[in-house]
Amino acid sequence: MIAHLKRRLQTLRGSTGQALPVAIGALALGAVLVTPLLQGAGTSSRATNLVGQRAHDRYSMDAGIEWSGWRLISDPRLTTDTIFTDAPLQPFPPAINGGPFPVTEIRYVAGAGNVEAQQPAWTYAGPDTCYTFSASEAGVLSVRVTTGASEVWVALLDDTDPCARPAGPALPGGSPFGADFTIASPGTYQVLIGIDAPAAGTLEMSVPAATYEVRSVAGGRDTTARIIAGYSGVRVTSWQLN
Repeated sequence: MIAHLKRRLQTLRGSTGQALPVAIGALALGAVLVTPLLQGAGTSSRATNLVGQRAHDRYSMDAGIEWSGWRLISDPRLTTDTIFTDAPLQPFPPAINGGPFPVTEIRYVAGAGNVEAQQPAWTYAGPDTCYTFSASEAGVLSVRVTTGASEVWVALLDDTDPCARPAGPALPGGSPFGADFTIASPGTYQVLIGIDAPAAGTLEMSVPAATYEVRSVAGGRDTTARIIAGYSGVRVTSWQLN
């Protein structure tokens, strides 16, 4: 009996000695696996935060560009300064996307040669009808008249001139009739349309339009856009993230 108990005790002691290295190995393996997993989770979290911040900055810069567009809609001749400046765009909104409004600047691009389309509603108010329009830039005004009238006269007048046809022949050719005029400076003008008899028609004008570049900065990056501004609206021709 005593010998049997001794053998049993030795067996238990041997089992305990085998379990200890296994437990230690498991702990070591856990340390090897868990540490990289935690590091990876931390790196992933930082990357996610960075992507979120960059997206936040991008939305803020886009808002800066859109703000300049609203300012240009209100005044297509917002500035003639060819150096980036933020003064014409102020006052800025106090905040955007939960943070300060991005640094946003605008500059006028001289001699870009852009145009806008204007289409005044056709009106027959007698042999001669004057249509008032505004140009935000100097350049060439192109006029196109489509009508059933057989003779058409077109003239460019200052906005203070009487609506009276200058001396001169009718436009050559037939409908659609076309004429070009040089606009020396931005301002308000009249286009006189004379026809030989009452008739329906349409008037299309290509009017010189001012060009601007806008730069909005956030998070060490900037977005630059080129905007064409006229009295019929504004349009963006380029939009680049740098």
